[in-house]
Amino acid sequence: MDLASVFKKKSENDPAMEEIRMERAEEIHSENLVIDGHQGTLLDVIKGVRHFGEESSLGHSDLPRLRQAGVDCVILSVFPHDRLHPIRGVRQALEYIDAFWGLAPVPGVRPVMDTSDIEEAQDPGEVGIMLSLGDGVMLEGSIEALRMFYKLGVRMLTLTWNDRNLIGDGAAFSASRGGLTPFGFQVVEEAASLGMVVDVSHLSEAGFWDVLDVAQAPFVASHANCHALLAHPRNLTDAQLKAIGEAGGLVGISFNHEYVTGTDENATISQVADHIIHAMEVAGEDNVGLGTDFDSFGEPGPEPVSHIGKLPLLTLELLKRGVSGQQIAGILGRNWMRVLRAVIG
Repeated sequence: MDLASVFKKKSENDPAMEEIRMERAEEIHSENLVIDGHQGTLLDVIKGVRHFGEESSLGHSDLPRLRQAGVDCVILSVFPHDRLHPIRGVRQALEYIDAFWGLAPVPGVRPVMDTSDIEEAQDPGEVGIMLSLGDGVMLEGSIEALRMFYKLGVRMLTLTWNDRNLIGDGAAFSASRGGLTPFGFQVVEEAASLGMVVDVSHLSEAGFWDVLDVAQAPFVASHANCHALLAHPRNLTDAQLKAIGEAGGLVGISFNHEYVTGTDENATISQVADHIIHAMEVAGEDNVGLGTDFDSFGEPGPEPVSHIGKLPLLTLELLKRGVSGQQIAGILGRNWMRVLRAVIG
């Protein structure tokens, strides 16, 4: 009999040990920076389905639940909700941006233009909100639109969604081996000049390597998982994960069931932890963060993290796996902060 395994199993199932670990998980959240690199919550705000400042039984995230989890900053995505009319991209983006600035007066909310806003949000217990343009189709082929979006507060750009746009091919077109267009290369260069984070989530593999070739600053895959664990077109190969790490970038692990289980079947937080640990092993522990994708897929979130307020249960799972408190602090926010400091200032 392997006595070490017996004692390990007993400690895992010991209610007292579970309580100690949970207290440690909550302590880690309260003592460290927590950043979620991708949420789709603004769409519900635009539709008037719920109010960001009030706790709701709908969706995955809102201000009270972000505070419950100790989240200091959330990156909110601007994406075409009317995909039948992508030519109206600028107009749709302005709807989101207007909604974003409409949240600024909400008590406890701080718009993020640079990392000093995140730092200043921590002490009074505010939540920083940062804007990301979630599909480059919304530029409508205009570099001037990119500059104007920056002036309106956008600090991150996801180059494509799964389909093709004027910047390049999305993940659904990876078989075509199409990468960035000449306009796409111009966008990556201009984003670096502006101080806007380039996000390769949803981009084709050829496009990924194009970005790597020309990137002048660390870039991210804000919400993506590991192809080695699930062969999904949206997930990153080990070669891509390694390249992101070597470039000083970051992969934000997604909670989206489709990228964890490959189906609409609910994922578990244990499966999400598998992706986090694999990404740490390949990209490096300083190059992995969170990009939950909450409010971009159906409820609930991965069991038992049904919404953002239960995020400490992920930390509990990582502690059970032997991930150290310092490593978890990196995953929760320190690694995101490093990239944001390098790019947006």
